Amino acid sequence: MNRKIYFLLAVLAFSVLACANEGMEDSAHVEDTANMTSSGAFHDRDALPNDSGIEGVQTFPDRTVYHDHVKVVEEPVEEIPPAFGAHLAAWQNCGIYDQPIGLGNALHSLEHGAVWVTYPSDLPIDQVEALRATVRGNDFVLMSPYPQQTKPVILTAWTVQLVIESLPDDRIAKFIEYYSEGPQNPEPGASCQGAIGTPIE
Repeated sequence: MNRKIYFLLAVLAFSVLACANEGMEDSAHVEDTANMTSSGAFHDRDALPNDSGIEGVQTFPDRTVYHDHVKVVEEPVEEIPPAFGAHLAAWQNCGIYDQPIGLGNALHSLEHGAVWVTYPSDLPIDQVEALRATVRGNDFVLMSPYPQQTKPVILTAWTVQLVIESLPDDRIAKFIEYYSEGPQNPEPGASCQGAIGTPIE
């Protein structure tokens, strides 16, 4: 009799454990699927007109595939950062960095409305400090060196870009003011904090 009771209890315990594991697997699957792609919420659109009044701004079409979350983003060899593209699930916390940051995270920040201010690693320190003074206090700006870059400054927002050929240039502040959480932003209200990265300020 005792053996039957022990057997029934063992079967019951196994059934409960199996159901719990199945529920956990389902939850993990849903979470992973949600993190892998977000393109269902977006639509293809043509390049926006340059309504900023800032000379030299380039705009690019947006595509749903640019909003996909992927596991790996290859670091490009081009001298100019991309202004769109599939990206990692975690965005880069906005702020000022003195080291290069991951492209896949930076692209996600652009999707949240950030402006990415990049400069070559050998930019003179006085010019770097001037850039920091311009960026400082803006909650939706990333600033970091971009080692392969040869232009003094490149300003990048989602599907929008401005290449600066020489410094100083008053278009830098104007670009930041107009495009931080600007009209190109595909995710209004999204955060640029609470993810990864510790800016120096």
